[in-house]
Amino acid sequence: MKILSSLILTLGLAVAVPASHAQSTPASPKPATLRVASAGGAFTQLHQKYAAALFTQRTGIKVEFIDANASDHLAKLIAAKGRDVPYDVVYLDKDVQEGAIDTGVLQKLDPAKIPNLKHIVGPALDKDGYGPELHVISIGIAYNAAKFKAAGIAPPTSWNDLWNPQLAGKVSVPELTHLAGRALLLQASRLEGGNEATPEKGIARIAKIKAHDYYNSTVQVENLFQSGEIWAAPMSSGRAWGVSTRYPDLQFVDPKEGGVAAPYTIDIVKGTKYPDAAAAYIDTVLAPLPQLGQATELFFSPTNDLIIPLVAKDPQIAPKLSDINKLIQPDWRLFMKHYDKAVALWNRQVAR
Repeated sequence: MKILSSLILTLGLAVAVPASHAQSTPASPKPATLRVASAGGAFTQLHQKYAAALFTQRTGIKVEFIDANASDHLAKLIAAKGRDVPYDVVYLDKDVQEGAIDTGVLQKLDPAKIPNLKHIVGPALDKDGYGPELHVISIGIAYNAAKFKAAGIAPPTSWNDLWNPQLAGKVSVPELTHLAGRALLLQASRLEGGNEATPEKGIARIAKIKAHDYYNSTVQVENLFQSGEIWAAPMSSGRAWGVSTRYPDLQFVDPKEGGVAAPYTIDIVKGTKYPDAAAAYIDTVLAPLPQLGQATELFFSPTNDLIIPLVAKDPQIAPKLSDINKLIQPDWRLFMKHYDKAVALWNRQVAR
């Protein structure tokens, strides 16, 4: 951690002064406030600390974060088509971004206005020119190691372990509105020989979990872990490791079948009156300091090639970061084509 502490100080000093046109004040029209659709909680707090504050210092533009889950943000963008858009910039789960692209609510990026794009590794770039993945985490299984040990249950190693009869009433299942829920659906389908196009197989399998509850907020499941009410749940690696710093009994594992890549993207909203300001904000987010902050405080794997080799040297941080090249990369566009069917099946068979 000492390695990264010194790097944060160095980078903080380095970015305190605008160094090039990459961080110059955006062209007019210049808004008083840039509206950014975000995920809330620790994520928004981190981006306020490492990106928004710096952006405001450099441009004089305030940043207003509007927090909700990615699916709700997309619904608002679709509802606003043909009218004034509710946001200028939007953070989205990768699968939701695919839906946003298909519905035409996002604007392609101009690399000339976002110089830090050249430092984003290839697998994290959108092939069609939309927003990149600003970090990568894995959806796997979080579990209470102390409860497992006391009950004589072996630590989970497979997605199949969520159906262990010894965990009846102790598993929190994520709703489909949550990325962890969509990842679970995909993996449940695969356990039944299916894929992104066969949600019926996964829904039938998930319906057999003896669930304690169904969650749509990561804060909700974090609280259930800390109260001891649940012992296991599909969850993101970053959030699980973050909770473990306060609650050491919580551990995380990528199942042997594979953890599901859960990248978060950042885009300019199509129809914003302030595309230059939006591009300048995205460039700030992709810069080294915010990328390093994500890794050190939230255990989100960076996608900036200047930072990836640095965090790999830290013995406390590196083991908790996901390798984008080792995770399952779903065909989210195919998955989303069957999403309405999945929701209907979920409402009939699971959320009863």
